[in-house]
Amino acid sequence: MYDKYQQNLTQSIKSQSSYAILITTLILLFPLVINSVKVLGNLILLIIAIVGIYISFKWHKNPFKIRELKLFSFITFGYFLVMLFSILYADGLNAEFHHLGRKVHFLLAPWIALAVLNINLPLNKLLMNIKIGLIIIGLIAIVQFYFQLGDGDRGGMMNSNVFADITVSMLFLSIVRWFDETPKMRLFTLFSASAGLTAIVLAASRGSWLSFILLSLVFIVLIYKPFLKHHLGRKIFLFIFMVSFFGFISSEPGVKNRIYEATEDVKNWYSGSNSASSNDLRLQIWDASIRAYKDSPWFGYGYRNANKVISQYTTANAELIASKTHLHNEYLTNLLSAGVIGLIALIILLFKPLAVFLHAIKQQESFYYALMGVLLCSGYITYGFTHIALGEEHMNAFYVLFMSFLLPKIVANN
Repeated sequence: MYDKYQQNLTQSIKSQSSYAILITTLILLFPLVINSVKVLGNLILLIIAIVGIYISFKWHKNPFKIRELKLFSFITFGYFLVMLFSILYADGLNAEFHHLGRKVHFLLAPWIALAVLNINLPLNKLLMNIKIGLIIIGLIAIVQFYFQLGDGDRGGMMNSNVFADITVSMLFLSIVRWFDETPKMRLFTLFSASAGLTAIVLAASRGSWLSFILLSLVFIVLIYKPFLKHHLGRKIFLFIFMVSFFGFISSEPGVKNRIYEATEDVKNWYSGSNSASSNDLRLQIWDASIRAYKDSPWFGYGYRNANKVISQYTTANAELIASKTHLHNEYLTNLLSAGVIGLIALIILLFKPLAVFLHAIKQQESFYYALMGVLLCSGYITYGFTHIALGEEHMNAFYVLFMSFLLPKIVANN
């Protein structure tokens, strides 16, 4: 009997070791491909989810009952249920449920977190692969720019807004340990960050530029006390770097043109113009969204129905607006899709983890994980101002995987 017990225990340990190697490999591969190979990022997440489901059945582990995973499991799974309810409420059983495929990451999120839990992945290894991923992204953007590939916006194989937003997140995650790195590693970090910055500029996504500026301020505030307060040399270096960077950006013709276009489009809209330019169209959509919301405030119009509905609240570009799949604002998209309930679910999904990370950032042992969490949440909060932060599969995959890695570690230490 004892020998059989020992045999089962040994087999269990080997099995857990094998899946740990698999999950570690997949997590390290993820930042290398999420923004460069269109299918692989989601495929990695699917494999991790399958492993998590296997673990759940094999060892009778419920992510909704495990202390470290409870918060993450309920807010992600709950968000998916709200989106499902919005479809059922609006269209009943005749709804086009396949649209929920873009939200399936949140359905699987508890089991993804279960698979990632207790994986012994050194933070330095993950940061190194994020930096290598930034170099790959930068090379893609430069090649597209040099050979004039794409339609003017350099976004790899995906939408340039998505490409730039993910790059912004990767860039800030990559520099969290800057002040603790060796001189050689700092040079490598600077090189990879420069590659990421190049990709962000060439992607020509104005919303991503805004997010980059806001995240820069968040980063400086968070690191000021532990790393800058009593270090004049570091303050001078950071000041020179920021001035040089923004001076370079402001002198870049593409950036000047994009900012000028945005300014002119806003002026034209206020003067009564109803053109189909990207900025004018956004303003028309937002204005119609606010008026449409009042007619169905609590439960909305159903996921993916929002654009068709608000096209009836505008006199210009109605057909073009109806053909879109979102409202170019994450908060309005959720409000119109699932009403106040949907907006609350989104706010909880973004701001509750942010509050947990901000509380934990005061603790030295969890500082870097908390810093990464704050930057991740802050980034997605700002992406939602002009884009869809959680309405595109690559954006969802990035948020779910990194939140699966970061949030349980913080909860475990509190």
